[in-house]
Amino acid sequence: MKIVKKTAFILGFICSPMIIAAGPSINEMNSCVALVDFVDTKLDEFADQYPADEITLVHKGLSGYSDYLKEDVISPKVLQMYGGNATQAALMHRLFDKQKATFFKHLNERYTKKKLFTEYAAAINDCSAKTRLSAGTAKDLNVALDLMIRHARQK
Repeated sequence: MKIVKKTAFILGFICSPMIIAAGPSINEMNSCVALVDFVDTKLDEFADQYPADEITLVHKGLSGYSDYLKEDVISPKVLQMYGGNATQAALMHRLFDKQKATFFKHLNERYTKKKLFTEYAAAINDCSAKTRLSAGTAKDLNVALDLMIRHARQK
């Protein structure tokens, strides 16, 4: 019986990090939202360089993905983390907003040219791989990423 208990304890100890790490962290997903929102905002600065209908599709894909992350991934996790305490969750969301502003500042300093970069699409694609998207959101995001890559390579 002792061997069974020890084996169960060791197995649980070994597997617990995998269970905890199975999903993306709230901070990772918040960084993804900040990146997606940054690119979506930055797109307006140079939209005149690309076909308007394609810019609309990129905006649709990015905003849909951002909304999905905020509403379906981050908000439920934050609320769960605080045991359903909406006040605490709101405070955490304000902290995320401050972090997002800092993130925007650093990205604006790094990406001063008014054009699309393949790095944007690659980073957003990496983010999307960490979550399970609905079919519609995934389709719109893939269209947006494909257009971003195509335009980044043209300019």
